[in-house]
Amino acid sequence: MGAAVDSHGWSVGVILLTLRDLVYRKTRFVVVSVLGAVVFALLFVMTGLVEQFNLEPVDTVTTIGADAWVVPEGVSGPFNATSVVPADTIDAVEADTKAAVVTSRSSLLADGEPQEVILVGHEPGGLGSPVPSAGRAARVSGELVADQTTGVEVGDNVTVAGRSFEVVGTTRNTTLLAGIPVVFITLPDAQELAFRTNQVVSAILVEGKVSAIPSGAKVMTSAEVVEDLLHPLDGAIASIDLVRGLLWIVAAIIIGAVVFLSALERQRDFAVLKAVGAPNSALLGSLALQAVLVALAAVALAAVIQIFLAPQFPLHVRVPARAFWQLPLLAVVMALCAGAVGMRKVLRSDPSQAFSGAGG
Repeated sequence: MGAAVDSHGWSVGVILLTLRDLVYRKTRFVVVSVLGAVVFALLFVMTGLVEQFNLEPVDTVTTIGADAWVVPEGVSGPFNATSVVPADTIDAVEADTKAAVVTSRSSLLADGEPQEVILVGHEPGGLGSPVPSAGRAARVSGELVADQTTGVEVGDNVTVAGRSFEVVGTTRNTTLLAGIPVVFITLPDAQELAFRTNQVVSAILVEGKVSAIPSGAKVMTSAEVVEDLLHPLDGAIASIDLVRGLLWIVAAIIIGAVVFLSALERQRDFAVLKAVGAPNSALLGSLALQAVLVALAAVALAAVIQIFLAPQFPLHVRVPARAFWQLPLLAVVMALCAGAVGMRKVLRSDPSQAFSGAGG
């Protein structure tokens, strides 16, 4: 029992010494925390980019509202390949609810340079018709609903593929393929713009059970459509993951370096503590605490920096809520691993140095 009390007393004493050391070297502590915060802020942003890439097809496909898509065999999906089926294919599809849809790439011209968009032509009031965050869905020819990232507002007049449209509504989080806005128009308008005929469509949207489909067609679930939309972004996501890995290495080097430097400067202090009976666990805990405090201070500051940094990116950054507990947890683990070299220095410190004239 007495030994336990002594060990506890040493731990408290060493913690107090660690805190006093941080106050004494506050300039270094602040500089290292700021440097680490910049790195962790970039990690927040990179995590938000990957989250956006993964969620944007889910949000858009959910807005379109179908459980499944009937598309031609041999195409990867309705967005990443040219998908064309005869318009009367809908008669051969037996399902609870069904509607034809047109998907194609186009350009939208408002006030400024033309921008690339993805057209979705839908039957008014049917599957594929969005629920706008402002205004209403397109009901008649010449009306259009656009994602807010296009910069247009309800009442604006825009040009799509050389044809004039009135904006009657706007949506949120309806982008695809790393930020390309989705524009919703009526099915006949989309058929005219994409195919110059009303005899073909891109796919048949289905809600509920599918009993039969025509020969030469296949059924894709909404999850499969989302997966197909993510394939073109595999390289971008892998590149961001590589950058995230490099940023973790940089953060480890920053924190590891300051812990090692602290171990060198406090080597004689540790020798004195060893000479008077301080256990290695308490001394190691001192450096571990210092590393963890630096890491947590950097992450806390980074959480504030990313609020101002994320809006500066050209792509929408959606930092997930889980990042605000995962990143600090990973930072603590990384700090302990990075400080391992400095901790080994403590274990090797010689108590006899406490009585030598040299400082190192």
